[in-house]
Amino acid sequence: MNKKTILWILIGFLVIISIILINVSMGKQGDIIKIGGVFHLTGPASFWGQGEYNGALMAIEETNSKGGINGKQIELIVEDGETDFPKTTNAIKKLITVDNIKIIIGPTWFGQIASPLAEEFKVLIISPSAGVVPEPNSYFFDVWPTEKQEVEPIVNYMDEKEIKDVALIYSLNDFSQSVRNNFVEQAELKGMNIVKEFSVNPDEDDFRTIILAIKELNVDAVYGTFAFYPSQGAFSKQAEELNLGLILYSSSGTEIPALLEAYPEIEGTVYGHIDKGQRENEFTTRYMERFDSFPSPSSAYAYDSANLVIESLKSGKQNPEEISEYLMNLKDYPGISNTISFDDSGRITSKLFVVKTVKNGEFVEYEE
Repeated sequence: MNKKTILWILIGFLVIISIILINVSMGKQGDIIKIGGVFHLTGPASFWGQGEYNGALMAIEETNSKGGINGKQIELIVEDGETDFPKTTNAIKKLITVDNIKIIIGPTWFGQIASPLAEEFKVLIISPSAGVVPEPNSYFFDVWPTEKQEVEPIVNYMDEKEIKDVALIYSLNDFSQSVRNNFVEQAELKGMNIVKEFSVNPDEDDFRTIILAIKELNVDAVYGTFAFYPSQGAFSKQAEELNLGLILYSSSGTEIPALLEAYPEIEGTVYGHIDKGQRENEFTTRYMERFDSFPSPSSAYAYDSANLVIESLKSGKQNPEEISEYLMNLKDYPGISNTISFDDSGRITSKLFVVKTVKNGEFVEYEE
């Protein structure tokens, strides 16, 4: 065998090896299903966002450990929204345009940003905690309870306490304003009188003028819904310093350990909070074993969000339109956070809330 023949044999061998390596590489890529995640891992919402990331990761790890989806492993590609509107927008667009992601879990809170982007780019986005979405569309789903579901129990409780005259304070952001609107509607049905309303910037930290004005109103209570927890803490701290002497009734954002740690003055605040069933308590135990930290209020909702996507993919749905149809037709899915069905706006149809308070430095269910 001459040298020329040997050379051609070597070239042919290298070509075959190259083809094999390319096919192996392509096979590995084909064995991965990429899902995006946008969570506020930094900034005021970091407690919520980190909990959501962990919850989604738990669901994906459990699925991967059982063989994935039809033999394919799931890869979660995560971006930090940083509790910032422009950065959240950029994070979502990066996943869509750079990573070619078609399914996104998140973002933390900012549904008013994510929903239009879902429709514009025709990607499926499901959020654990989006809150209000002004213009719903078929590409966006929110597992978090509606503002009406949150407000009704606290208004009923205030009515039982024969509270008639109320001062109302709320942040100028979509969620707080929606809570405010629902509170006014429900309070009026109970014959309560909103004596005066005070609107503040989301990051307001000086409430002294407002507190002094409330002291002159002769009201029975204050209802406040705040965009970010430092703002709520500042209100409670200054209310104590100025001897306001009124109970603050508030929304579920009260239950943030960092708020209580930084502002023990929230002691005595009464608020509505999502009811946790046995399955969510069991989830909390597993979560703490995995991450050595407490879950955020929306951790289980992120776990459910991820599993809803996983179940739709297992059932053969392959694109955002098919997954959207699957979710819209879903009835009474046995999630960890809730028994889940979606309405025409992509919001869950029901969720139980309970009345809680801050007592002796702990978040506890209210008892007489």
